Order: sequence, then C-alpha cells, then structure tokens
Amino acid sequence: MRSAKVKLILLLILFLPCSIHSQQLDYKGFPEWSWQQEGSTEYMLYTPSETEPGEQYPLAVFLHGCCGEDEHATLRNAVDPPVRMWHHFGENYQSEPTYIIAPKTTRGWQQKFPDIKAAIDKMIAAGKVDAGRIYMTGFSMGGAGTWQFMEAYPEYLAAAIPMGMAARADLEAVISTPVWAIRGENDWHARNLSEQIDSMRRLNGDARGALEWVSGVNPRYTSFEGVGHGVQWDAASRLPLLEWAYSKINDGNIYPVVYFENPDNGTMLEKRKKTRLQIYASDPDGSIDRVAVLVNSKMIKAFDHPPFTMDLKPATGDNLIEAVAFDKLGKSSTARLLLQIDMVPEMETAALPAVKAGAYYQHRIVATGNQPLVFSLSEGSELPPGINLDSTGYISGVPSQPGSYPLEINLTDAGDDHCTRSFMLKVGEKDPGDIIISGLRYPADSLEARVSKVMIGELPNTQTGTEVSFSEVGRYEGLTYIATSRDAADLDQPDLLAFTVDEDAIVYVAYERLDHLFASTIPEWLEDFEKEAGNQIVAQYHYFDVYSKRFRAGEIKLPGAAAASHNVMWNYFIMVKKQD
Repeated sequence: MRSAKVKLILLLILFLPCSIHSQQLDYKGFPEWSWQQEGSTEYMLYTPSETEPGEQYPLAVFLHGCCGEDEHATLRNAVDPPVRMWHHFGENYQSEPTYIIAPKTTRGWQQKFPDIKAAIDKMIAAGKVDAGRIYMTGFSMGGAGTWQFMEAYPEYLAAAIPMGMAARADLEAVISTPVWAIRGENDWHARNLSEQIDSMRRLNGDARGALEWVSGVNPRYTSFEGVGHGVQWDAASRLPLLEWAYSKINDGNIYPVVYFENPDNGTMLEKRKKTRLQIYASDPDGSIDRVAVLVNSKMIKAFDHPPFTMDLKPATGDNLIEAVAFDKLGKSSTARLLLQIDMVPEMETAALPAVKAGAYYQHRIVATGNQPLVFSLSEGSELPPGINLDSTGYISGVPSQPGSYPLEINLTDAGDDHCTRSFMLKVGEKDPGDIIISGLRYPADSLEARVSKVMIGELPNTQTGTEVSFSEVGRYEGLTYIATSRDAADLDQPDLLAFTVDEDAIVYVAYERLDHLFASTIPEWLEDFEKEAGNQIVAQYHYFDVYSKRFRAGEIKLPGAAAASHNVMWNYFIMVKKQD
C-alpha cells in the first residue's frame, strides 16, 4: 500500500506545473535515501550503507526553511547543505555511519514534532539508533523549529545547530543542550540572535557576551560578516560542524563550563613577558574533577582543585592556549584562546615550481607570522595570464603564455608587520596534447569567465560561495574548460561568449538536463552540436548533458544559454580538447 502511495506521489509531482523556477531541482539522489511516513508527516530517510547488525548509530535531523509547497517529501528535501553535509555532499561517504531524517512541512514545524520524535523513537526501539547521539540542524524556518524542538524536548538532543533564525523559545529551557547557533550578520531574521546568545551564556555563568571563539561556555556562536539570510552554505562548508556535533553525547550529564577570565583572546603580548592565566570552571550538575592546560597541543599543567591560576611565558609567534575542564563523570569542555607575541613575518625562500602553458597550476606560499596572514601582489608585478594570487597565498590557474614572470609579493600579518619577497614564475611551452584558451570575454564587465581544468570539486560557473561543484566528471576529467558566469544564464544574445583556441579543437558544451521529476529543452543553436551518448557530468544535484562540435583554430563565439526559456537553472560551461 505504501509503495503504491509513493508511486502516486511521484506521478503527481511529475505532472505538476512548476511556476517557481528556483524550485525546479531535479535531484536524483543516492540509493541510501528512501521515502517514509510517520503519522501525517512524510520524510526522506538516509540509511548508511555500512552498518553492522546489533550496532547503534547516530541520527541527524534536518528541518528545511520556508516554505514547502505541499506536505509530500521528495528528494528535494535532501538537497540543502545542512542535510547534505552529513554525507559529505556529492561524495556520498560518511565520517561516521549516520542515519539522516529530512521531513517535509508547508509552514512551521511544531505540529510535526510528535511525528518526528515518534519516527526516531521507533528507530531507537529497533536497535538502530543510539539514543544518546541524536542531532538536529535547521535553516530559517527550520532554525526556528530547531530552537522550538529543544524547548519541547529539552533533554532529547545530543546537540543542535540552528541557522539563520533567532531563538523562538524559552532560553532557560534550552541552555543545557549543546548548541552552535549561526547567522549572517545582515540577516533580519536573526537580528536578535547575538543578544539571545549573550543571555544564554549569562545563564550558564559567563557574562562576557556573544563571543565567537571556542569559549568553553554553551552556546557556541558564529556570525558571518557580510552574509545575509542565506547562511546555510557558508556554515556547512566553512565550519567544523560534524566534528563538533559528533563530540557531543547525551547521557543525562550536563557538560561542564570553563572559560578564561584573563587574558582576552587575541591579546598581543610583549616578548619575554609572563602573563597570568585565570581560568573559571564549574559543573552545573556536579563538580569539577580537574582542569588541564595545554599550549600548542602540549599539556603543561593539570589542576585538581581551584584556583585554576598560573603564570605563562608564551613563545614568540602564535600560541594556542587550551583549558580543558573534566567533571566527575568524565565529560569535558574546552576553552581556547590565542596569545600572540609579535614576530617578523617571513615568506619561503624556495623557488616557485615551474609550470607549462595549458597545464593546471596550484602552489601555496609558505609563510610565518602572526595570524591572519594576508598576501598581495606589488603594484607593477603581473602574473602570467590565467594565473591568480588570492589573499591566503594560493597561486593557481591555467597559464596561457610561456615566459618568465618576475613577481613581487607582499605579506602583512595581524601585527601590521610587512615583508616583501621577489619570485620568478617560469611558464614553459605547452605539452603537445594540450590546447590554449585565450581572449576570453563577455560583452559586459560584470560578467566573468575563468579557465581551469575539469576535476572533482571545481565549479561549473565562476561564482563562489556555492556547493554546486563537480561530483562526477567521467571521461572529461583533466580537460581544459571555461567556467562561465552564472549571472549570464538567462541571456540569449548571439555571440555572448568569445574565446580563442590555438589549435583545431573539439568544443564540448555541457548544458543542464532535467529528466527525472521535470523536463527541459536545449536552445536551437545547440542542435548543431552532436550529443555525447551516455556521458553526463554531475555537479552535486545538477546534471549536464554534453554536446560536441569541431572548430578550426581561432576565435569561437557562442550564444547565451537562455536557461529560463528552456526550463533549467544553470548556465552551460565549455570544455575543449585538441582534435586528433
């Protein structure tokens, strides 16, 4: 009966008109996902493939944002970054086998709580799920739902990660559940979150406000500078959320509290001067057994009773100081702070590795100094065409012109100290099988394209801050390709994209294909290309058919994708290969 209902739902979805272009995700998912229902709540369930009979495993719940168009769960519910991070996005492996539940609602989550809890409890009763390792994360409306679920079941979760929403709950009811609360600083929906974190931390014995480093006091808090409401990808891709969540266990024992009363995090100290470490530690439901102090991961002192105070003479450079408080039942919390002794920044003296034209190049400049370190190119220095230097010291790209390129690179550290070093980057002649792309241009300066090599993790378009990277590339791995501008996806001008190839080439156009829950078409100009049978490139939850055509050496011009007119979301990208 259930199987018949699933088929009916899928058939209905298949023929539903889709009026909201941004919701047309044709995700086909992994075989580990299955449709389930508890009460009136439908949900998608991810069952880890590597489980052992009789063993119990963690379970993660993801609550999506506003708003669901209906109550029917589909693989669309398995797409958002905070649910996909539990199986490492497109790679589909898990650091630890973990069940995942992704339920569906239309508006609000509270009416779904009894069903969600019942579904989990049944898995616990069946011996599949560890009752002490249930985690929940949610974004936007789901972030509000995460706060509310903690309030409704205050001793149920091992940890919670609400994103993009201020707490809509009694703060005193949730202060004992380990929480990592996340927002974008420009997010109106989370505008009051820092004040709420301040209040919760005060309830847990720390009056220093909504600090963003590992302070040893619940909740943990991150606010992404310059980010608005769509913070879920920044959080899932840039923070160690899984490592943090998996470290939390709900066994009825509340985690202890520990923090540094002195000095402040990031303090810059004078050389050869001692500083007084003053550590506060307490246990909400018991007593502290001991406090260990580590400097740069090496334990230097252990206290078995207060006061937890000592003098420390930090070494030159950056010093990571950790205070780890253990309660009588073995649970621990860690407070961290960075103490800096001013040092002169230095860059590596080794020569830059050479590269051939048309080959992929990546090298990170090794440097020392007070973190963070910021790299830049001196005025007048020019990198080889196709090569870029980012602020973290990575030099990368695909050079298009052989030659020797003198570079002067600047380094600035946290103490505003500077150093400059000269390098030489040598670009040799290309290998016979490679092809050079040059003269890449759009008609508008606001549109950007970039030359790279097809590989897992690279982006089909130039916009950063997206999880849509290559996850399956098949026989196209290693080809030179053009990452086009996502902002050009809906443009349809003729000769929109122009580039030059130095030899006769096969040009491949990878154009998005919807053929699962929806259907798409291709622009008329692409019908002049030959479709590559059975060869599809996957970029997470987007699928691209590949079309090929032979071109003579010289300039090539291609029209716009007109994506919206063909019922797809993404711009095409280009791959090139030298003709045999």
